[in-house]
Amino acid sequence: MFKTLRAALLLALATTALAGTATAQERHLIGNFGEIGKNADFWEIRMGIAAYDTGFFSTHETDGATINGELVFPSPDFLYAIGSPRPYIGFDAGIADHPIHFFYAGLNWETYFTDRIYLSNSLGGSINTAKNLDDPKDYKALGCNVLFHLGIGVGYDFTRNFTGQLYADHFSNANTCDHNAGQESAGVRFGYRF
Repeated sequence: MFKTLRAALLLALATTALAGTATAQERHLIGNFGEIGKNADFWEIRMGIAAYDTGFFSTHETDGATINGELVFPSPDFLYAIGSPRPYIGFDAGIADHPIHFFYAGLNWETYFTDRIYLSNSLGGSINTAKNLDDPKDYKALGCNVLFHLGIGVGYDFTRNFTGQLYADHFSNANTCDHNAGQESAGVRFGYRF
């Protein structure tokens, strides 16, 4: 499971990095396909709702929802060489019988395929509120309170400032702890850039 996720993430990051090597004139010649860094100078607030314990690799052991929120910062100039990713902080607040909440941070890349349609990739770390990490009765055995955060989304810009995404989050420890059940959510969110 982790090998497949790692391969998909590496492919997404490699695509983003290669697209970032094109000059502005070259990007203009090929249109918007592969354009990155389009929103590098913008702040963005994202809010959404997702299905708890739902995703590409989820075992669907618990029901409920997740409220998702993110604040995305403008990309610092020194990150230009890796595709102008924007730093973010965020949370997944579980709404379930015995929820686990996640607080996370990292870098977010966006790769545009048209003027309005883009792929969003996130890579970072997280902390969670799980008390029993190894043998819980009401939620998954996450193994650690500090986990990796991976995110992926397909977005559509309604206007320059308003956007929407179908997205998925994945939290796991990459087998660095004794247990690694992981936690995921998948849903929809909307963003406002300014």
